[in-house]
Amino acid sequence: MRNPAPSEAPKAPCLLFFDIDGTLFDDRHRMPPSVKPALRAAHENGHKLFINTGRTLCNRDARLADLPLDGWIMGCGTRIIYEGETLRSLAYDPEASQRLRDVFAVLALPVVFESDDAMYFEPEGPAYEAITYFRDYAEQHGLARDLRKNDPVFHALKMFAFSADPERIREMERRTAALGMPYTAIDRGQTGWEIVPAGYSKGEGIDFIRERLGLPREACYAFGDSRNDLTMLRHVAHSVAMGNAEADVKAVCSYVTARPEEDGIEKALRHFGLI
Repeated sequence: MRNPAPSEAPKAPCLLFFDIDGTLFDDRHRMPPSVKPALRAAHENGHKLFINTGRTLCNRDARLADLPLDGWIMGCGTRIIYEGETLRSLAYDPEASQRLRDVFAVLALPVVFESDDAMYFEPEGPAYEAITYFRDYAEQHGLARDLRKNDPVFHALKMFAFSADPERIREMERRTAALGMPYTAIDRGQTGWEIVPAGYSKGEGIDFIRERLGLPREACYAFGDSRNDLTMLRHVAHSVAMGNAEADVKAVCSYVTARPEEDGIEKALRHFGLI
């Protein structure tokens, strides 16, 4: 893909939406030194900045705390926060959450439940190497919780499941729909699937914010690297793929910048005249 020539500076305010992992952070989960000053410069120019992430509320990274953020789209659009006010949140109560849990148990799908308060694990669930990775991460950050039988405080939100058989994932979608709690799966590669409530996405979250603020798609910019960013990148007029993005992500974007550690965010903001 050949990138277009640098753009003239847009009129403020514009809405800028940033993924976290692989975008603001590099593949070793480090924030490059150029990110904070670049985002501060964009904010000083009158633009509004949002994190748009698959992470749920419990998993906000402390390193983002001093960024000049106007809002958050979290859990693939299941929670939206603007200027400190929660505009939307979704979570199923313990009884409904148990019904979702039963679907994964019947299908023997290794799963991590991501919620606003914790990352929940089945203590006797199917063994899977990636689950160990998730658990190690969750324990390191104080987010891990083992589920109990008919757990009275468990609130399901979104999930990460693992299967080399796409038909088992399709069956999960059919069964959750039959429960009246439909979920859709995003293929994250290497047998990983991000499981999100149907109708919610990073892109739909952008539409929610944009319409609330009365701004057109032309005022929106999105920055991402992975397949769960595709809806976000398709719901804006100006889409930026990081240099480390997969080929199908780059293919839908209007601009491909450098990798995070090569100052990709700063370079993209300068390309579009946002700083």
